[in-house]
Amino acid sequence: MFTWLKSRLAAWVERCQQREIERLRKEGCRLKEEVLKLTGGERISVSAEQRRRLTEKAAGIDPRILKQVSVFDCQDLDPLPQDDASTESR
Repeated sequence: MFTWLKSRLAAWVERCQQREIERLRKEGCRLKEEVLKLTGGERISVSAEQRRRLTEKAAGIDPRILKQVSVFDCQDLDPLPQDDASTESR
């Protein structure tokens, strides 16, 4: 009885999670379109500190998923080489 209840509860939780993931993906797409419309399709400029923080947050996300939901190009999330980082702060 307990095993059956446990499996049913796990299935229910998984369905809830999948619905929430799909909702967040749709919201991300909507926001991405809005940002692209506001910027005229141009790249979003970020500071070195913002780029570092985005890179840290993106580290734990599957790159395929990140590409689907990110408003930034993959190059925007790459860490700056040390030469670029030093010249950007000047």
